[in-house]
Amino acid sequence: MGASLESAAHALAEPARARRLRQLVIAALLFWLLVSVASLFWSLYPTEPVGVPADLEIVNPVTRAPNAAGSAPVDIARLQELHLFGEIGADEPVAAVVEAVETVDASRDGIEEGARETRLQLLLRGVVASTEDGLGIAIIEHRKKQAVYAVGDELPEGSKVVLAKVMPRQVVLDNNGTYELLSLFEENELDAQLTAAAPSPRIAQPVNHGAPALVDKRNDATATELAQSYRDRLYQNPQSLAEVVSVNAVRRDGQLLGYRVSPGKDKQQFAQLGFKAGDLVTSVNGIDLNDPANTMRLYQTMRTASEAVFDLQRGDELVSISVSLDQGE
Repeated sequence: MGASLESAAHALAEPARARRLRQLVIAALLFWLLVSVASLFWSLYPTEPVGVPADLEIVNPVTRAPNAAGSAPVDIARLQELHLFGEIGADEPVAAVVEAVETVDASRDGIEEGARETRLQLLLRGVVASTEDGLGIAIIEHRKKQAVYAVGDELPEGSKVVLAKVMPRQVVLDNNGTYELLSLFEENELDAQLTAAAPSPRIAQPVNHGAPALVDKRNDATATELAQSYRDRLYQNPQSLAEVVSVNAVRRDGQLLGYRVSPGKDKQQFAQLGFKAGDLVTSVNGIDLNDPANTMRLYQTMRTASEAVFDLQRGDELVSISVSLDQGE
C-alpha cells in the first residue's frame, strides 16, 4: 500500500495532472457558490399566502369582547362605603401620633437646668439646632475622630451615653440617666498651652483655709489697662500671651489642681497685676480650674466680664486677686 500511495503522489506531482486537479476544485467551488446564491434569492422572494383549508378545525378561535353598552353599571355608592382611602373625619390616629410627638418633645424641656459639665473625653466641634424643641445634629470629637450624631444616637464614650438635646452653643448628654452638658469648644493655641502637662514640685497645703488674703487691684488704673490688654490678646492673638505670662498645668496623683503662672519677658507688668512667680491659680470668677471641661466655659465668660477674680495658692496661703476689666474704668 505504501508503494501505491507513493506512486499516486508522484502521478499528482506531474504539472499536467496538478493543473487539471486545480481546475476541478475551482469548478466545484463555483458550482457550490451558485447554488447558495440561488437558495438565498428564493428564500427572500415573496410568495403567495397559504390559504387555510375549509375543513381545518380551530381549537381557540379569536373572539371579540362584548359591547360595553350592555355591561352592568358601576355601583359608586357601594365603593364609597368601602372607604378605600380612609374614613372622612377619622382623626383619632393622627391625634394620637401628634400627642406622642408632643410628649417626646416635652420630655426634653429644661433638662439642661442643673446639669453639670461632663467629664467624658469628648469635644463638641459644631452644632446644627433645627428648632426650639431640642432636635438637631452635633459634630463630636472622640480620640481625634469626628462624627455627626443626631438626638437619640449613642456616643462612643462611656457606656450608654446618648445625645439627648441640641442647643445653639451646647448639647445635653444622657449619661446613664444623668444629664451632662458639653459646650462648644473652639481650640486655639492658648488651649494647647494650658492643657500641656508640666512637672511640678511638691505642693504645700495652705494654712489659711477659708480666709484668703485679699489683693484688690480694681482701682489701679495701670492694672486695669494691663488686664484689658491681656484679655484682648486672649481673643485676638492667644499665642502672644506666651510672651508676657507662662502657664503650666499642675497635677497631683493624676488629678488636675490648677495652673501655675510665671512672668514672661516683662516681670514688672506681671507684678503690677498682683501676681508672683509660682502662683497656682485654682479658679477664676468662681469657675474651678480642676476640671478641663470648664476651660470653654471660662473662655466664654471672660469675653464679657467686667472684672476678674483669681483664687490662687501662693506657697502655704490662699490669695484672692481682683482686677477690673471694665473699659470705663
